[in-house]
Order: sequence, then structure tokens, then C-alpha cells
Amino acid sequence: MNIVRRLAKSLPALALACSAAVTPAAHAAPQPSFGIEVGNALLCLNQLNSKYFFDYLVEAFGPPYKTEGGAYWFKATNVNIWGVQATDFLVNDSSSQADFIGAYFKATPVKLAEAISTSLGIRFAAEDNSAYPMRQSQAGSKIVYNNTDAKMYCAKSKFLVPSPQQP
Repeated sequence: MNIVRRLAKSLPALALACSAAVTPAAHAAPQPSFGIEVGNALLCLNQLNSKYFFDYLVEAFGPPYKTEGGAYWFKATNVNIWGVQATDFLVNDSSSQADFIGAYFKATPVKLAEAISTSLGIRFAAEDNSAYPMRQSQAGSKIVYNNTDAKMYCAKSKFLVPSPQQP
């Protein structure tokens, strides 16, 4: 009978411990490989698969906080890629005509391009001599101004994919 009373007293604590173990640890911090996985996609060095990156971003940050402009938006906290703070990540939804992944950074496009060049040796060329030029890498990644901060993305048209061969 003492065993039953002790178990009954410890049951709430046991239930709490079990629920803590079952609750996913996602959303606390992205995986250690996050910067490499998402960074390579932003640099157009990986294949773009919107389902894969949607799932990856949900695991890292929870559900998107909005769907707008053909994209799912994810709020990032304490995420640095190439030593630059990222604030938001986005991936295309099914209404978009392109597969893409993008990110907003708390730095100017010049500073972001310099950080990538310093970290990886990948350079971004300004497309023109305007005050706010778009910058592009050889692989096709783009960095543009978002007010004074930077937006970076890699986009591939869904229509460039070859259609299956007809028998």
C-alpha cells in the first residue's frame, strides 16, 4: 500500500518529466549545421526544394509567422550566418512561380557581401553603378537593399525544369 501512495504522489512529477522529454527541443536553437545548410542554399550552391526547406525552417523556428508575397516567413532569433545577424527566413509557397529561399540580415548589402567573401571567398559583383545596386554571385545568388539592411535570396524558375518524357 505504501508503494501505491508513493506512486500516486509522484505521478504528477512523473507526468511532467515525461511530457518534457516528449516535447520537441526545436525552436530553442537551429541545428549546428543550419548555417551551412541554409547558407549554401542562399548562395545557390544547393538544389532548391521548397518542401525540404519549409520543413527545415519549421523545425528550427516553429510555424511561419505569416504567408505573404508567395512565401512562408519565419522569424529568426539569435541566428548568425557568416557572422551577420539574420532576422527572417522565407521559402516559397505553392503560389510562387519560382522555387526560392531568402533571408533578411541586420547589415547593409556591402557588409553582408564582405562577410561572405571573408568567410568563403565567394564574391558578389554590383550589377550597376547606382547608389543601391543589386549584387550577384557567379552561382546566381542575389543581395539587394531592404531599406538600409540586406535581403539575400536564391531563386530558380519552376518552369525551367524539364517535363517528363512522353512514352
